[in-house]
Amino acid sequence: MRFRSGRFAVAAIGVVLLVGGCGGNSGDAVDYGSYPTHRIGGDFDQRPSRARGILAESLRLGERIVLGNEVDPDLTAGRGGGVLVDSTGIDDSTLSGPQRTALQGYSILGGYSALAGNKPFDPAETTKKFLAVSLLAFPDEQTAAAAARDMEHADFLTNSDNVPVGLDAYPAAINHWRPGVPTLGSWISWKSVVIRVFAELPEPDFGKLAQQVAKALQVQLSALERFTPTPASDLPNLRLDPDGLLPRLVKTDDYTPDEHSFAVYSTRAFAAASAKPAADFEANSSRGMTSIAVSYNKMLYRLRDNTAADEFTRHLIEATQTDYAPMPGVAERDSISCAQLKQPNPRSADASRYRCLITRGEYVAKVYSNTDIDVRRLAAAEDAVLSDGGSR
Repeated sequence: MRFRSGRFAVAAIGVVLLVGGCGGNSGDAVDYGSYPTHRIGGDFDQRPSRARGILAESLRLGERIVLGNEVDPDLTAGRGGGVLVDSTGIDDSTLSGPQRTALQGYSILGGYSALAGNKPFDPAETTKKFLAVSLLAFPDEQTAAAAARDMEHADFLTNSDNVPVGLDAYPAAINHWRPGVPTLGSWISWKSVVIRVFAELPEPDFGKLAQQVAKALQVQLSALERFTPTPASDLPNLRLDPDGLLPRLVKTDDYTPDEHSFAVYSTRAFAAASAKPAADFEANSSRGMTSIAVSYNKMLYRLRDNTAADEFTRHLIEATQTDYAPMPGVAERDSISCAQLKQPNPRSADASRYRCLITRGEYVAKVYSNTDIDVRRLAAAEDAVLSDGGSR
């Protein structure tokens, strides 16, 4: 699957260094390198953009996506998921090839998915549970209903043994399964959104499969009650970063909206595709995390207050001490804590060998690099950027 937890923070090793001020007063001896030390705004949210709107709507759907454990407490292992579409249409392998083909003629305004199992993926595993839930937004209710029918029909035709089945609790849902195979697929439209559910259980018991799918629909439909789909005419004006989090990260590359390298996630959307969605969502929510901004090799976590930010920083340090060893940070900057990987992967191109955490006010920033000098410069600049405009 496209979206994996942790991939954002190390997404770019070849970041572009922007020439900016050396930061602070003339007597400031901190080495910022050529990184800017003040917030740099951009027009990524100012001009109408359908592509940005599709990403923003997808992330809004991600705020409402059901997590596997909310359907079945056994489903705690993440199997991927995330943003499903871009401006060209479906851009993910969560949906089958025939389903993606069936959607080629449709205008899709957004999409998000969450996949979970009772254990991490193992192709040899036979006693497994699996649940995939996908949300797709369309221009109107009629289009969504037609898309659901076309997706189900295309998937149905992939095997001559498939038979149509009904769900007593959801007569509007379109479903099919193959007798003797422990899977069940279901499609239903809600307003202008299509919900697609795929469930797998250890045994080909239709009754249990139907219960699993019905429970998934129940939880997902309940979550969508608080969701208002964005009208197609308003999509180009939908903002990616209404709270202005992204300019609080050091500008190291173009401000181009992208689900992997330049976006803002809710706590639920971010956890949905992690390796441990249930645990991550519960832990981050209880710690007071409200959103996560991703900008190339940097991440920004917003917490409910200063105390929560301090506690989250301590958690990040303690939770990764097996992999990261402490190293000197930046002189006279107590807000910065740095570390280096104990066993870096020589075959990895990710800029993850060195990491610094910066805590300012209700924000915790995480920056990466493959050299210790660069990560300190980047961390110092990030500390200055977070302080720009007022902070703790």
